[in-house]
Amino acid sequence: MSSKHQSPRQSLNASPLPEPKPTKSIVASKVPTNADANVIIRDLRHNYLGVEQVTRLHDKDGKVSARVRIDFTSIKLANAALSKGYVLIDGKQCPVQTYQPPFCYRCRTEGHYASNCSQKPLTEQRLQDLFQQQQQQLESMMNAFESKWNERLSSVKTSSPTNVNLDKVIPVLKDLTSICQQFNQQNVQMQQKFSSVINHLQDLNLQASVEQTRVPFPEQNGH
Repeated sequence: MSSKHQSPRQSLNASPLPEPKPTKSIVASKVPTNADANVIIRDLRHNYLGVEQVTRLHDKDGKVSARVRIDFTSIKLANAALSKGYVLIDGKQCPVQTYQPPFCYRCRTEGHYASNCSQKPLTEQRLQDLFQQQQQQLESMMNAFESKWNERLSSVKTSSPTNVNLDKVIPVLKDLTSICQQFNQQNVQMQQKFSSVINHLQDLNLQASVEQTRVPFPEQNGH
């Protein structure tokens, strides 16, 4: 028997991660680290059409890696170079793959990773701000209601307990009903906010684990 309820992981999968897009760039690996980018580009232009630029890639420590980024003038020419699975550099077969620019799973834009994102991350301070906001809103509602309640009660007070003007009591009861509805609405809104926070945290955790599996290609010129 199937269930309509989704697990948190299924819910996250409902927002799929972006598919890799075709680009005009490829990455070649196993390139000698002592090979100069200017020499590499001359070699590549001799064997392949549309080679526009070659950039040495560095590892996370800033050291020259055995990878280079090769930019072509069109996606078609980049795919043509990819078709054999390697490019010839200095007579050697260097494996190639499509270059994917850094992608930030926090702001969902290309050009950087989440670790370098300028967008304000969701922190414990943000959660405290939400709780404080909730408290201030509830206190404001309570103070407004208490003021109105006291005002209405003073207007229905009489010398005789049996001589109560029902026309004045009814608005007080309506106010009480209204404030209860507002409390309930406020509670629902805050529950939605906190649910969004929880889902966002789960999403960030999942996406961070995916990001760690991607090979970062810091773009630094070795010229």
